[in-house]
Order: sequence, then structure tokens, then C-alpha cells
Amino acid sequence: MAEGGFDVAAVIPEDHALREMPGISTHRLGRTRAQALRAITSAAQEAPPDLIVPADEWAIDLLRVLHERALQRRTMDARRTIGLIESSLGAPSALAFACQKSRLIELAQREGIGVPSTTVVGDLGDLRRLLERRRFPLVLKLDHSFGGRGVRIVHDRAEAEQGFRELRASAGPVAALKQSIKRCDFACLEGLYQRPPAISLQQFVEGTPANRAVACLRGTVLAGLSVEAVRTNAANGPATVIRIIDSPAMTDAAEKLVRRLGLSGFVGLDFVIDAKTSEPFFIELNARPTQICHIALDARSDMIGNLAVALGATPPLRRLPNVGSSTIALFPQECWRNPDSEYLHAAHHDVPWSTPEFIAAYRLPPPPEAKHWLKGMARRRSLPYAPVDVRPFSRAATLLGDPANPSSPV
Repeated sequence: MAEGGFDVAAVIPEDHALREMPGISTHRLGRTRAQALRAITSAAQEAPPDLIVPADEWAIDLLRVLHERALQRRTMDARRTIGLIESSLGAPSALAFACQKSRLIELAQREGIGVPSTTVVGDLGDLRRLLERRRFPLVLKLDHSFGGRGVRIVHDRAEAEQGFRELRASAGPVAALKQSIKRCDFACLEGLYQRPPAISLQQFVEGTPANRAVACLRGTVLAGLSVEAVRTNAANGPATVIRIIDSPAMTDAAEKLVRRLGLSGFVGLDFVIDAKTSEPFFIELNARPTQICHIALDARSDMIGNLAVALGATPPLRRLPNVGSSTIALFPQECWRNPDSEYLHAAHHDVPWSTPEFIAAYRLPPPPEAKHWLKGMARRRSLPYAPVDVRPFSRAATLLGDPANPSSPV
């Protein structure tokens, strides 16, 4: 490694396309959670990093487990693990708030940030009482969920009750048992003894999805970029085409939450811009990179460069993209959504031409995860954690989002 530079190491599933990328050393993640935890620990000990960047929610959960286990020990290695995880993600409370949507909304409201009206639902009877005082459409949200999987937009009482039952069942004991069988991983059985995640009822905001991505260190925002979604891959899915916007309210909200939670690393904040008032309403926080973290239009938006400098590295000169307009078609998401999309020509197409291996690997969507471990073995695919991508960085960190997780929301 050149002085002042950085090395990149990735802990990834066996069939992950990053294994084909030059300049990245890779470690096999393993099939079970126990194997994944050992792989992350081994990689961090082999080449102690300055920063660990979790690329999806499962990676965040693995780091949370490592942090909790380290707190129970009093060894030098445990103290190093605690320090590394907290300097990479933030204070311990940040790990909890990032996945507890209901508590995060309450915190944001106390900070003076605009949020939709949100109430935690205890049971089906509680839901029915709440529906008597609410106007449809409404949104049901499950804590500890991501990528729209734990969200139901409901338009009447019947849909609301059905959505509540589905969300409750998806995180209950039966679901934990099914997951342990599907994944052949006994760690999933922990769900049999844990309290089910909270479900909240939220007022639906008619408007445009938006995101503020930032790089931060110990509660201070270093750089960021705000965008709104132009096209998405589904009704509640991630953006495939974005438009750069200037929203002081979104910028202020990000700074308040980053400071309040003491966050570090890459963070994405999701908003909905109200169609009537143009006011952004904060709805969710992702304590990981979102798909725009690599975009650098100027020094204030260069998240990778600013974080690298803050960590003491001298990053290579980054060539800022020649964006002819404020609209960007994201690669490879817009190609996957519609290969004939007008935005591939009318907007700036965000193709990493300098990395042909990446382009070749993601011209087509990766095959879906096998629905059963036996089928996965037959296909020689690693189960069950694809896509999981935890990337320890030596000296400093740069990251092009999570190419294995196109469902990461904008």
C-alpha cells in the first residue's frame, strides 16, 4: 500500500462478483451467521482496518452482534473490536435507532424535523381503534425491516388488518423456524425467544421519494448530496433515475440526526416531498451507503474523498462526472428496469467506464437467492446471506455503494 493511500478488503459470499474485481482482496463470508461472524473477525485481525463499511442491513446486524459480544469480554481484542465498530458506525445507540423505525421517528420529531404522524400498534384491537381516527391511505411499517419488505400501504380497514397480520407473521416464531430450516442455520431460531419487532401505523404522504446521503465522522457531516426519485423499479422500490436537488430542510435534518446519534461512515436518510406543500417529511434512516454515495459533483458532495481525508489518507484525485443535467440514470438499476429507457440517453448515465469488470458483472441482474437450501446447494450458490457485503478499509475508505444490493433504497 502506498503511503497515504488505502487498501480495500471485502467479506462477501463465495459467488459475489467482487471476487472478479482487480485491486480488492476478498474473504469468504460463509453460509451461517456463525461463519459470517468468524470471517469478519478474522479479516479485521489479519489487516486491522480504520473503517468498516456495512453494505446492507444484515451486515449491520452482524456488526451489532459482534459489538454486543465484545462488550461482555474484557480482553484487549474485545476493546479493539468495540472501538472499531463505534468509530465506523457511531455510538451504540445508533445501531439500535437505525433499525427501530418507530423510535427513530419520535427522535426526529423531538429534533424539530418534519415527520408523518406515526403510532406504534400493539395488537389487532389497537389497530382497529386507531383506524377509527385515521384517514386512508395509511402505511404499516415493521421495525428491523428494509428495502420495502416490511412496508404495507393500505387503503381501507380490510387491507390494514390483512397487512398487520402479514407483518406480524413475517417476524414471529413460525417465521423464525421456517428461516432456520430454509437457511440451515440454527442462529435463526433466536427469533423464537425474542420480542417481535414493533409495527407502526403512519400517515401516508402523497409525494416524491427523496434521499439525503452523507459521509460523517463522530457526529459531524463531512459531505452530502440530496436527490429526488424520477423513476423507481417498483411502487415502493428503490430509485433507478434520480434528480439532484437543493433542499435546506433535508440538509438540516441530516445534520441534526447525525449529530444526535453520533453517527460515522456513510448514512442515507429517506424523505417524501409532499406534493402539495413541497415540504420534505423524514421517514427512515439507513446506517449504510445508499446508491448515490459515490457521486461527487463538487467538494461539498464528495463523500468518499472527504471521509478519506478525515481518516488521514490522501485519496487519488477523483474525476468528477460530467453531468450535463441534474438527472442521472443509475447503473445498473435503470438498465435492469428498462433496457430501452429514454433516460439512458437523455440523462447522464452513471456507468463506471473505468471498471469494465464491474460493467460486465452487472449487465444482467444477479440470479435470485434460492428459496431452499437444497436448491441452493444444487445450484452451487452460497446461502443464505447474499447479498451481504462488509468491507473493512485500511487507512481510509472509499465505496461505490453496494453493487450486490440493488434494492438499497435511494
